[in-house]
Amino acid sequence: MTNVINNFKKLFNGNPLFSVVTPGRVDLMGSHTDYNHGYVVTMPVDLKIECAFAPCEGDILTLHSCNLDTLVKINVTDGAQIEGDNWGKYVSAVVKVLLDEGYALKAFNGSFCSSIPIGSGLSSSAALEATVNAILGKVSGFEIDKKNSALLTQKAENVYVGVNCGILDQYSVIFGEKHKVIKLDCRELTHTLVSWPKNIMVAICNTNKPRTLHGSEYDERRAQCEEAVAVFAKMDSNIKALRDVSIEFFNMHKDKLSDKARKRAEFIIQENDRTHELEAALTNGDVDKLKDIFARSFNGAKDLFEISNDAMVHMYKAMSTATGVVASRQAGAGFGGCMVSLVYADKLEDFKKDVIKTYKDLTGIECVVYGVHTEQGTHIENI
Repeated sequence: MTNVINNFKKLFNGNPLFSVVTPGRVDLMGSHTDYNHGYVVTMPVDLKIECAFAPCEGDILTLHSCNLDTLVKINVTDGAQIEGDNWGKYVSAVVKVLLDEGYALKAFNGSFCSSIPIGSGLSSSAALEATVNAILGKVSGFEIDKKNSALLTQKAENVYVGVNCGILDQYSVIFGEKHKVIKLDCRELTHTLVSWPKNIMVAICNTNKPRTLHGSEYDERRAQCEEAVAVFAKMDSNIKALRDVSIEFFNMHKDKLSDKARKRAEFIIQENDRTHELEAALTNGDVDKLKDIFARSFNGAKDLFEISNDAMVHMYKAMSTATGVVASRQAGAGFGGCMVSLVYADKLEDFKKDVIKTYKDLTGIECVVYGVHTEQGTHIENI
């Protein structure tokens, strides 16, 4: 936090009054199950945004990124971006959604630093949106509960950024708790907390192949899932999403689907079941079951949902053969970005060395491996 406070002082010739911290997150099970109204096991992590801020006069908020050394200026009366880089669209989107909801907004000055790798699948955009949402509430004198904060920041991304994402990212970074992972019910927007084993850490392995959802195949995958639902709903009116389809029902009627819709549906149904398997394994301390659960998820993502690429395949091999590994799979939406392994905590450094070497041998690319802990969701403190 020292860096953002010092940056604030240099930029704005004054002292910040508050700080806000928002974590990134990594999904441990449940790729693409969120918009299919299913379940996700998600972990808010201590790769995070830290922001120092204070209210200011006028209608223009100014927010600085110390990572990029750029700033944006947004008019809080209409959400228009007056100045700044492309990342300002996330700030503008949050302002516009809050205005749509009827909130009267006041401006602020802020400076933030982020340890969340951009474009890695660790929810850097959701963390920024949640951070801005919290700041605007604080300086404008209103408070939005966590559930509605998640819904509003998701709406900002859907409507004004143009990414048709589910609720997972925003919910995770807002509701995080230390020493727990979240099993989120994406239909009911409720969650249970699952204790995390003390001797296992999460290692996030960045392929250094950036992931972009907008303009990617994300929307195509979502449409293919919806295509399957439309077919199945004609046979059972209780089916509103793939969450409602059992594997038995799928196997009886899969021949009625197009090839791509069949593959996408099979993965989602199986992946949803794996979230329950993972919760049970963690609750019961069945570490030996984790490798198989994670392996089935990765292979399904690669062969059925087809969200893998060469970099991810090479990273999976590097992670799966490294010292101390327990289990490995994809993270985020796929198409590059980061992947995730469970690793015995006392073997983390050996695991890192092995992964970095093997991945470079396979690809020629230097990767980055982060050992992460659970982290509390978006929270504001006085400075």
